[in-house]
Amino acid sequence: MLLRVMHLDLPGLEAFLAVTDLGSFGRAAQRLGLSQPALTRRVQRLEAIIGAPLLERSGRPVQLTPAGETLLPEARDALARLSNAMRRAGARPAVADIVIGCLPTLAVRYLGAVLASHHKRWGGAVVVHDSSATEIRNLLVENRLDFALAAIGSERRELEVTPLREEPFFLVCPRDHRLARRKSVAWAELAQAPLISIGPLSENRRIIEAAFRRAQVNASWQTEVRHLGSAVALVAAGAGITMLPDSALFGEATKSVVRIPLVQPTVSRTIGLLQRRDRLLTPAARDLMETLRAAVVASASE
Repeated sequence: MLLRVMHLDLPGLEAFLAVTDLGSFGRAAQRLGLSQPALTRRVQRLEAIIGAPLLERSGRPVQLTPAGETLLPEARDALARLSNAMRRAGARPAVADIVIGCLPTLAVRYLGAVLASHHKRWGGAVVVHDSSATEIRNLLVENRLDFALAAIGSERRELEVTPLREEPFFLVCPRDHRLARRKSVAWAELAQAPLISIGPLSENRRIIEAAFRRAQVNASWQTEVRHLGSAVALVAAGAGITMLPDSALFGEATKSVVRIPLVQPTVSRTIGLLQRRDRLLTPAARDLMETLRAAVVASASE
């Protein structure tokens, strides 16, 4: 009986994973810096080595064949382990820097204890881009972050998303405000209120404006700020009231304000982890991500 000998085709596997992640030969070729014909030849060569088609090219996006479904998890795991082995074998013995993105309010709430325990276990440096959701997504797409903790929505195909918890929105007002003792407040009751708004590029602003539309309210903003922490401080000073997600209501600044559930409609945002599908994390980065994941999930039951 003759056995067919297969050689390991790393460029072909890399091309196969890129097409699988992005669902398109054109986008995969762009990611790898190849022409589309060159990338197609790599995939065809890999299929010839394996002896079976891996991708069904007629659909949009490109779909896996049964052989492709068998190969995908093994190929992804093997290349990740190979990449980590190459990093460990490199000349730099110290733990490589970890670069993450995190919404400022989520950084204040979750990162302190998580980073303290991480540094004890691993050492090394962690760079945190505590930026807006738009800036974080741009950094992820540019492959400049290991992972990010942010509010998630309809994400690009190349980003892997792990939802962690739902965060409700609350009305935030001073303790002496006429609504401060209410058990809940309907959005329609805020039509004439002096509102403090987050900037128009914020995902929170879009969620809030959608809630006002559902309540058929034409709300007018009296003050507009960029950061949620600034909104809390202005409310505490009596400059108006605002609507914020749960994570923004954490720390010393919130002791001077009251949070009240908003109803009709009830509104929330989803907090989760985001990373590029083709980003291979070091053991230290993966441990940090898992520790952060556990901290966010645990907070949902507090």
